[in-house]
Amino acid sequence: MRVAVTRDEPDDGALHVALRDLGFDPVRCVVLEQHPPADTLALKAAADSLDEFDWVICASVRAVKAIAGVRFRPWPAGVRTAAVGARTADALVNAGAVPAPIVGDGDGADALWAILSKQRWAGLRVLLPADPGGRPLIGRSLREAGALVQEIAAYRMLPRSDDHIRADWAEAKPDAVVIASPRVAASLAAALGVDALRALRVIVAIGPSTSAALTAAGIAHHVSPRADLVEAARVITFAS
Repeated sequence: MRVAVTRDEPDDGALHVALRDLGFDPVRCVVLEQHPPADTLALKAAADSLDEFDWVICASVRAVKAIAGVRFRPWPAGVRTAAVGARTADALVNAGAVPAPIVGDGDGADALWAILSKQRWAGLRVLLPADPGGRPLIGRSLREAGALVQEIAAYRMLPRSDDHIRADWAEAKPDAVVIASPRVAASLAAALGVDALRALRVIVAIGPSTSAALTAAGIAHHVSPRADLVEAARVITFAS
């Protein structure tokens, strides 16, 4: 069964590996591509002042690499870190973060916040380097808990052209797809048309907002029980 991977990840990326481990054939159809932030000076200023924060919380490997890539000195010792997913945690360690990052039990922001919510946040300064178009769960939750949050655009994930998406989809010939965000759902529907998605054997949505976007478009789908790529891949096993 050929499963479209819409994430911009390499062939040994997390979803590719999870799908292969379950006997599926992952086929690439990247929908959103990484671009530099609109304000690179603001990113560098934040990277240079990491030692002024109590916490740095990263939602992706991309965010870690964006910060590390413009900080031309060691990561400051003692600044606490947290990561969405084990790969992001590994990237923080490789960047020099000490002590080791806190990481959630799963790939999603919900899993990380389940652990971070037990911390005291009132008055603490927190840097959130992220994609400005991403989901704001952690930033919103931190502010509600009293943290002083600075969100900085570390990169941007922008849709590829409809022509490129259609060409890759035609070459991939997928039987199923995993869709991880409302933006991917909307971009796929715009490029391919909803009928092309409805023709698939299985569609798996990660997260309630992605599920809501597919429901609004009238596209039947399954929902991963957790915001976790391995869990999403397993859903295909049970649904197919």
